[in-house]
Amino acid sequence: MIVDDEAAILNGIRHLIVKENTLFTDIVSIQDSVEAVRAMQTFKPDLLITDIQMPGMNGLELIREAQSLKIKRFVILTGHDVFEYARQAVRLGAVDYLLKPVDPKELSALLARLSLEMVEEESFTDRSDGHEEEVRDSNANIRKFKDFIQRNFMRDLSLEEVASHLQLHPNYVCILLKRETNMTFLQYLRTVRIERAKALLSGQPRLSLDAVAKSVGYDSPRHFYKTFKHLVGQTPGTFRSMVVEQESCNRREEVTE
Repeated sequence: MIVDDEAAILNGIRHLIVKENTLFTDIVSIQDSVEAVRAMQTFKPDLLITDIQMPGMNGLELIREAQSLKIKRFVILTGHDVFEYARQAVRLGAVDYLLKPVDPKELSALLARLSLEMVEEESFTDRSDGHEEEVRDSNANIRKFKDFIQRNFMRDLSLEEVASHLQLHPNYVCILLKRETNMTFLQYLRTVRIERAKALLSGQPRLSLDAVAKSVGYDSPRHFYKTFKHLVGQTPGTFRSMVVEQESCNRREEVTE
């Protein structure tokens, strides 16, 4: 919920939030703080963004009313001349404040951080408290993420491109991935590439190491060798030799039997 008596500010902030593709998808904009309290009786926002100075009821009073309705996340809109009000709002539990005119990058970073906090607070496995839909959405996003990586790991990939494909904020993708795999984006991408490299080294012994490197997304063979050794504990050549030797031993054992 966004509350500000200036329509231009309301519309501007709403537009910025919609563009961010965060968890905040159902947005209510209200110009009157008293009307906002009435709306909160039925619309329980995960986040309230409110101006400090408004006629009828100021932002601090609105926060107190919201707290009585069990709403717990607040962001204050303030000008430089009323900074003391922002400090009071923080004491009331506001998670942050934004100076007018609102900087889009600052708002983007704040929304991303709050989205991550919300994901952290929600259990992905607890279906007893009415969050089945959120769990399904999160699991579906992870599946889409993994599928996209599997189909594109062999080329240069960025987190921003993957997030754009999923229509999610990059930071939100990161927290979903961390929760699911305990890896960062780059760690996960490296793991997928090296697992594919191991399969190629095992299944295609005549394929050159440089060709293996290129086929899994590494233009630099040296970078590939270094990453492979870091993750596997041995060089690609040593890994292939051990696989070939193991297969040879297995064949000899079969002949002996």
